[in-house]
Amino acid sequence: MANRGSVFGEWINIQAERKLQEVAQAICDGLTPEHMETMAKRNLTLAQLLQRTGHTIPKVSILARPAVNHLVQMPDEEILDLLQAVVPENVAVLRRHPAFCASVIRDLKRFASG
Repeated sequence: MANRGSVFGEWINIQAERKLQEVAQAICDGLTPEHMETMAKRNLTLAQLLQRTGHTIPKVSILARPAVNHLVQMPDEEILDLLQAVVPENVAVLRRHPAFCASVIRDLKRFASG
């Protein structure tokens, strides 16, 4: 198990965060902020949107267990900061809709944990 204080543990955490960003980019490819606004107003989940748009749920669970644990234990605000770096317009929508934001982050964590 990765120790947060070890160099190897930090490397695993960074790789997990990069993978999350890659998955976010894949999910948001073709998903405009307008689509997300509509989702938020309809109280749809990320899984429902992916199903409706024909996207497949990206596999994140291929990460080593310590990396998955790191992502699942991250505070929502830190996850938003990671997402902000790669899909800022979509994150702006999430910030305007806190309940929807919490749902999306919960789904991302569920995807990560398999």
